[in-house]
Amino acid sequence: MERKKEDRSLLIYILLSVVTCGIYGLIFMWSFTNDLNDVSSAKDPDGWRSPNFIIVILLTIVTCGIYSWYWLYKVGNTIQRSGDDYGVRVDESGTTLIMWCLLLGVGVFISYHLIFKNMNKICRKYNEEFIDNAAYAQGGYGDSYGYDAGGYGNSGSSVQSGSSQKKISVAAQQESEETTQMAGWTIGMAHGALVCTKGSMQGAEINILDGEMVTIGRDGAASNLVLSDRDISRRHCTVQFNASENCYYVTDYSSLGTRMNGTVQLEREVPTRCSRGTRIILGQGSNEFILQ
Repeated sequence: MERKKEDRSLLIYILLSVVTCGIYGLIFMWSFTNDLNDVSSAKDPDGWRSPNFIIVILLTIVTCGIYSWYWLYKVGNTIQRSGDDYGVRVDESGTTLIMWCLLLGVGVFISYHLIFKNMNKICRKYNEEFIDNAAYAQGGYGDSYGYDAGGYGNSGSSVQSGSSQKKISVAAQQESEETTQMAGWTIGMAHGALVCTKGSMQGAEINILDGEMVTIGRDGAASNLVLSDRDISRRHCTVQFNASENCYYVTDYSSLGTRMNGTVQLEREVPTRCSRGTRIILGQGSNEFILQ
């Protein structure tokens, strides 16, 4: 895997394309489609993949421009879906991009500005997860969550170790070695508990050590607590216990949201402090947890 470009600029794209008589533009878009395919397929191998940009140009010519609209629509939807996969908010879908292009004058430029801006976002997350974290792991830090995968025995859900999760500190690892193993879970002196009160895992209780993070989501590659419900995003939210403050920090990354105590909608990508006893509701309400 190689690092993806994070600083695409519409202005530079236009200026250098003019200066090089279009050559830079071809190279730029060739690289763009390759990066889009790599970034999106890393999370969704069965998703749509763009043809290389030379094929896009040829199909656009053959179809008298029709294919370029289809390609733009698919690119917009793929970037938005990848944003959901990587926990990045992408508001513009393929339909939004098409609507902008229908505006005469600057509409096309706005559309491509949005594409480059959103692509930079997901490439940044891709680099953090697959490039930076891989280098971090090679430095001697391994994944350690204290979870026993599949410990629930529930066909609709499982607990899996995700390579994208943050590493537990050395102190937390030492603490976990001193704790006892009970029913497949690591239970220490200073810990919290995530208790499912509604959903496919109802009745399950997950103990969380100080500093540990549970990532709830639909994709086992991005989450270590997997729920199969359709209102759950691939990476829906994270729950981290803080023993010194005796509280939790919950961060939402989803498209359908996470609510606290049924009414307060959590802000995306912003850790929210939650006291013990807080009830969190995921998506449309099919799954609920209590932070004990």
